[in-house]
Amino acid sequence: MDDNEGPPPTFSADVESEVKELLGLFDLPAFARRGQDLELTLKHLHDRCRLTRGRMLDMVRLRLRQWSRAVTGPADWPAVFIQSIEPLWPLSSADAPHWAASAAPVRRQRQIARDLSAAVLRFNRRWTQYLERQSLEPINNVIDQYNRYYVFEKECVMGSARLAAQHFTPEPQITTSMLLIDHPRLPVPELLE
Repeated sequence: MDDNEGPPPTFSADVESEVKELLGLFDLPAFARRGQDLELTLKHLHDRCRLTRGRMLDMVRLRLRQWSRAVTGPADWPAVFIQSIEPLWPLSSADAPHWAASAAPVRRQRQIARDLSAAVLRFNRRWTQYLERQSLEPINNVIDQYNRYYVFEKECVMGSARLAAQHFTPEPQITTSMLLIDHPRLPVPELLE
């Protein structure tokens, strides 16, 4: 061994951080990143729908609170409605009702019922319009890329087309109808004549 060689070279902090950053770019195979991108894209879409729908439901929730303060319990609906309105509470994510100690006059109940029905109709119209205005093309492009390349990229890693295709299910394109299944309109309470 020669004494003139000296200690082994060391990386500077900048070079070391660049190497770590470069290695970090390749931490997951392309198919896994593509799957994560799709999952994140769909999560953002549904989160945005939940938040917007929740804001649009404020008036419906207010009318449900008014209704619960005008009647003594869930069985009081036959005085003004054709059928029970109980499904509206969970569908609108409204707080549990606090029933009144005594019922308001039927005339007052009918006024609240008309206001509730109008609020539900307005919500349904606005919610449908909101979903129809959404540009689903960018999301559907991510889905298309996933369906097209996921199995191929996985095959490159696994070395087997059969193993790569195992358990793969193509993701369907997102439509307004599909969004309405996950984030539905509300049933409109029908009033007695």
